[in-house]
Amino acid sequence: MKILCVFLALSASMVAPAMAEVSPRPYESQVVSLKVTFQRWNEDRPWTKLQPQVLMASAVVIEGPYLLVEAQMVREATLIQVEKLGQSRKSYARVVQIDPEVNLALLAVDEDGFWDDLEPVRLAESLPTAGTLRSVRWKNRQLEVADSRVKRIEVFTSRYGSVEHAFMLVTTDLAGGGSSEPVFDDGQLVGLSVAQNEQIARVLPPEIIRTYLELALSGESYTGFPAIPLVWQSNKDPALSSFLGLEGAARGVIIREVHWGSSACGVLKARDILLSLDGHEIDSSGNYEHPRYGRLLFPHILVDGHGVGDVLRARVLREGREVDLEMTLRAYPERGLLIPWRREMGSPPFMVAGGLVFRELDGEFLRTWGSEWTSKAPPYLVTRHYLKRHNQSPERRRMILLVGVLPAPYNIGYHNLGNLVVSELNSRPIDSIGDLAEAFKHPEGGFHTILFEANVQRGEVVLDAATFEAESARILEAYNVPAGLRVEGGELPGFGPLCVPEE
Repeated sequence: MKILCVFLALSASMVAPAMAEVSPRPYESQVVSLKVTFQRWNEDRPWTKLQPQVLMASAVVIEGPYLLVEAQMVREATLIQVEKLGQSRKSYARVVQIDPEVNLALLAVDEDGFWDDLEPVRLAESLPTAGTLRSVRWKNRQLEVADSRVKRIEVFTSRYGSVEHAFMLVTTDLAGGGSSEPVFDDGQLVGLSVAQNEQIARVLPPEIIRTYLELALSGESYTGFPAIPLVWQSNKDPALSSFLGLEGAARGVIIREVHWGSSACGVLKARDILLSLDGHEIDSSGNYEHPRYGRLLFPHILVDGHGVGDVLRARVLREGREVDLEMTLRAYPERGLLIPWRREMGSPPFMVAGGLVFRELDGEFLRTWGSEWTSKAPPYLVTRHYLKRHNQSPERRRMILLVGVLPAPYNIGYHNLGNLVVSELNSRPIDSIGDLAEAFKHPEGGFHTILFEANVQRGEVVLDAATFEAESARILEAYNVPAGLRVEGGELPGFGPLCVPEE
């Protein structure tokens, strides 16, 4: 019996330090739980909203004091409730600043005394490149602390943005994560988990968080992060490389397309071989050597110690000779896309005319086919998204769809039409709901004629102009549509001339 007691005592002394190491106590006052109520628009019937929904997320306390959270968790919020310290009592938060391009948001809580028993986190300088971390969240008012092991560092875009930067991939023991869970290393915040597939989580790094906080809390107009959304390809075909004039070993990447409004617009052009950026040599796969993280894709250079307005040096091979260029960094707002992946203005612009329902094509609409929309949505819409998403120009700012038809005798013969891209109305090119509304004021020969881009359903629709107004009003009333027109709020930003570099 005495031997057994000694053994148990020794076992307890050996286990105690490990238990203390993973104790959740240091995080209780730094992490809170959010209950976010949101209500999405009905993307097929954009004059109505869907039923309210609720999601749970985590947020972390920072200096200010504020709560830092993944932007996607609160982007459509109608109500944000906060629970702290595992208590059931709820406080109310409001969004102070949000940047979906890097998927971060700041929340404020105005309730007296709310912050008294909370403590701001310490932000790490950089991502760890190895080791075991702690992923933390409140769940059912219990603080969960799980091990997360560093796998590697890779460059991605944020979930709904155009900014490319390094993320940390970890193998985590936290089940069902990816909802803004803070990740700690030796008591310091090293990032937020913003996506998780099975046990692999993607963690947004402290460098991006720090820059975001500096911009958001500077008291000046928020500039956002620079981006260089290019279409480029690796340079591994020796015949193509030689054809473009590159001698010796393969290096650099081949520019295929430069987007209007991007940092490279007017600087780079198709068939350039981008050899270096900001003094970093780029290999034939598009990687450069980061001093801490190793080989990373070159778009990370733009956010690595740089901001909007900075000027970077670029070296390209153009028409057989090496040329040094200067690139002024710009933010790349979602409204600069021909087919935006997210909608910044909230309600979708639409028009119901003669019972025909028109709206802009965007990512919100494509995602109505679910997480596997790329295989379930109409192929011609998926193709347009991938091939033309960035192709906004001064002549075409948006892509307009005939989504469907509210059946009535006036539009007989067209009841089954849907998801067709509008090309012209009454011989006028259409690139906005405002254009569409204006074009309906100008019938030709007593008819409204709508032409569509190539598809397998229909080339055109013809409506009688004499009865158009009366029938449109009758259909709106019959289907209880409160208003037949909603245009996009504010003018779309201008980006100057098209991307023709100076020679």
